Amino acid sequence: MLFLLFFNSELKAANTSATQSADNETGSSVPAHIALIMDDIGYRQSDRLALSLPLQIAFSILPDAPLAQELAQRANQQGREIMLHLPMAAYTQANLGPIALTADMSAEQIGEVTHRALNSVPMAIGVNNHMGSWLTEKNWAMHEVMKTIKTRGLFFVDSRTTSESVAESTARELGLPVARRHVFIDHRLSPESMQQQFSRLIALAHQQSLAIGIVHPHPQTLAFLKQQFETLGSQQIQLIPISHAIKPSLPTEPAQTQKTMQP
Repeated sequence: MLFLLFFNSELKAANTSATQSADNETGSSVPAHIALIMDDIGYRQSDRLALSLPLQIAFSILPDAPLAQELAQRANQQGREIMLHLPMAAYTQANLGPIALTADMSAEQIGEVTHRALNSVPMAIGVNNHMGSWLTEKNWAMHEVMKTIKTRGLFFVDSRTTSESVAESTARELGLPVARRHVFIDHRLSPESMQQQFSRLIALAHQQSLAIGIVHPHPQTLAFLKQQFETLGSQQIQLIPISHAIKPSLPTEPAQTQKTMQP
């Protein structure tokens, strides 16, 4: 229960790639779209409260967590989309849980553990990384992860816990359907911070027609989101399932500079 999953140390300048504007005004009558992923599901009794949120919000479930099977089944029965929240090695010293991709693994081991993690959440239609500021910077590791995910016919969302992540580009090279996180909503839990981040998500959605946000099942977050959902219509914003935000990729030849070897 002390599995604290805050991302301040994990962001590693990741938000610098997102637009800073918070201007929500738009002259278009066509709704923009946002998709939300609820990360870190499976450890806290209070995670069950997230089942009351709109069904468009995907649950990303930590492998082999105490409540993983229960919440995956209940969410699936609701018609909610399920993802695997795959723990990956970070620069920070963090407890990644019982099934995780660690820094000392070989490529073969990474493939085996990825399969094991996927088997623990069989209802998953996609994957995103938990932590991973170290591993997602390694081409050889991401190639093994994406190759394994592709064998299951799933998609990947890069959580972007580092601005140097090669997860998205590697997925595209392999032809894996992929997207990226644009905004972390609740890496700070004050109402002011969450409002600022949510406003950034809305602004990005209007600028590029779609924005993807990541949230966590903190009681403060759940209360905040319920208030925000009441105003989406007036802001010309439509909440959509994460699967609707994923575009297929065509396999490409990797750039020569990206061909790094396993250490």
